[in-house]
Amino acid sequence: MRLDVKNLSFTYGTHKVLDDVSFSLKGGQLVTILGKNGAGKTTLFKSLLGLLPHQSGEVFIDDKDLFKLQIKDKAKLIAYIPQESRQIFAYTVEDAVLMGCTPNLSTLSSPKEKERMAVKEVLKELGIEHLKNRDVNAISGGERQLVLCARALLASASTLVFDEPTASLDLGNQIKVLKTISSLTKKGYLAIVSTHNLEQALNFSNRIIMIEHGKILFNGTSEELLGTNILSTFYNIDISVKKYDSWYVVIPEN
Repeated sequence: MRLDVKNLSFTYGTHKVLDDVSFSLKGGQLVTILGKNGAGKTTLFKSLLGLLPHQSGEVFIDDKDLFKLQIKDKAKLIAYIPQESRQIFAYTVEDAVLMGCTPNLSTLSSPKEKERMAVKEVLKELGIEHLKNRDVNAISGGERQLVLCARALLASASTLVFDEPTASLDLGNQIKVLKTISSLTKKGYLAIVSTHNLEQALNFSNRIIMIEHGKILFNGTSEELLGTNILSTFYNIDISVKKYDSWYVVIPEN
């Protein structure tokens, strides 16, 4: 699986939020989009997902032009996992995940035993099968993130876009969610994750893309990033990164 973004630009009025953004990614990677508020991360995601009107540039998944696909066909290739989701109705976890099969159903058809078995398998894969009969609004934030992930997997999308998936979670659930995302990439999925957390980016990413003022400032591995002087300039503070037992720790210096 391959994702190619070519010369993507987007303007709100006279303000250019994305400015000629290009990169190529492949399945089996966890890619972190790192940037300050207003840097263009959200606009990039909305552009990739077709949630904003196409202005300039191209996005391909395995040579399929996302901007020319119907919504249903696009959903089979790329899925969005938001930071938070609350259901109006008290759906069970099983039913909330079952909604993910919609792109693979024909018009007016409803899920059958095949789809319910697929839900069972994906819940087991993510380690949340014990939650299947729980109210999706009555489980923890970390568990809800995994439910949203399960729903995305049911659509069979190969590219998973996560909008700050750990922003509202405690440390334990942050690590659990990131480890789950990482495990999916080992099965061939491409995971694109936005975050403000530099330590998470350094420790979990195969690739980091830093965005500033709508442009790509850096695109490479954690090791390559640490070989530059970008971080201190980017955060306007002196930063030291140490490694302890294979874990990067970010230390702001006085």
